[in-house]
Amino acid sequence: MSLIASLMSETWTIERPGTSARDSTGSYVPGPPTHIDVPNSGVVSPYGVTVGSSLETHDASATVQTRRVFVAPLGTDVRPGDRITRAGETWEVIGRPVVFPLTSLARVEAAVEEVTG
Repeated sequence: MSLIASLMSETWTIERPGTSARDSTGSYVPGPPTHIDVPNSGVVSPYGVTVGSSLETHDASATVQTRRVFVAPLGTDVRPGDRITRAGETWEVIGRPVVFPLTSLARVEAAVEEVTG
């Protein structure tokens, strides 16, 4: 079993805004969020990056930005702006997902970011 396959052993949840609707003033507001469970997925370190690496902003704040890669089975609907959650962790998809259909471990990968502080 490959390293990526062993890391794709968790169930994460994709959360995205629901269908927009008009409120009492006529403005569009997002509907209740949609939750999609994704078994056999994981959040892993990007290739070539030291495990646990992050970027700390030093402007009188305690902001820490951490980037990882969300890996999911082929066919998973992942979109920019989706939130990926599991056990109190929340990551936001940045950019467009990449589909790897012709590899030994066909999968979808999306860059994700966590901002704390």
